[in-house]
Amino acid sequence: MVAALILGLLLASPDVGEESPDVFLARATLQQYLSRVVRKDWDGARRLTHPKALAVLEQLKKRTGGQPHNLAPWANGEVQLKTFHFVGANQIAPGAVLVQVNEDTYRTEEQGMSLDDPNVYLLFKSRGGFLIGDKKSGIELAEVSPGSVKIGYPGYIDAQVTAQARREPGLHDGKHR
Repeated sequence: MVAALILGLLLASPDVGEESPDVFLARATLQQYLSRVVRKDWDGARRLTHPKALAVLEQLKKRTGGQPHNLAPWANGEVQLKTFHFVGANQIAPGAVLVQVNEDTYRTEEQGMSLDDPNVYLLFKSRGGFLIGDKKSGIELAEVSPGSVKIGYPGYIDAQVTAQARREPGLHDGKHR
């Protein structure tokens, strides 16, 4: 199953050779998450959702009595994901990746399909892999700034990931640091 998902990602991405390992892993995680949402496997989708995001959803549920949030498809029967395709991805920091996915959804209230809606998913490296931290609906990749993610999602990236990124040598402006 995992091999089929990875093969699907390879075939869907013409520039896979230029993709960083973190972007590749984040896209594979998102592929699994979205496939589970299509199948309405809510437990599987929750397992791929960042614990901090789940805590935010629980707080929202306590405050409002519901979970009207883009990252809680299990709480919204009005919108059902049917198909999706990857548009682009961008690693904005060590352990943080943005992925744009255009989605086709069935809208119960309108009794029709909404096609090719842009969404940006925020994925963070946590617990040894990537987890979905948020979903921004109706926007494209270029509309999400790295600064807004850094400010809006403190503690979503495991401390060991950021510490490792600081220790690793790299080229900055053509010079080793």
